[in-house]
Amino acid sequence: MHYIYFQPTATTCNGAVVAGEVTKVKIDATGYDAATMISPDSAKTIALCYVPGQVADGEIASNGTRTIYEISVLPNRKKTYAKVLIDAQTGAVLSTKQFGGARGLTGFLRESAERKRNKAKAG
Repeated sequence: MHYIYFQPTATTCNGAVVAGEVTKVKIDATGYDAATMISPDSAKTIALCYVPGQVADGEIASNGTRTIYEISVLPNRKKTYAKVLIDAQTGAVLSTKQFGGARGLTGFLRESAERKRNKAKAG
């Protein structure tokens, strides 16, 4: 497994750029509870502030004690993909991983296809 941990590119985010990207792709929000969780769009915005690019897909997952958003991002100008894990209750970024090498390219191709399918759902 080849991945790279990285830090956010900035402390603030260009909201105008991110807002347009957030609405382009629908993620699987099965289990979303508006009373206790940040919205799926908020999770996508947070992910894009940490990894500028395009949202490919995402979902809500739970391990029984914590519920998270797992957002896949296609970083700008790279043939890789990244996963951003976000706490669904607080919006805190728990981890970011960028996958490189053969796994990154394979993931890029898979996530690019997934993005096209999710854009069709959103449109």
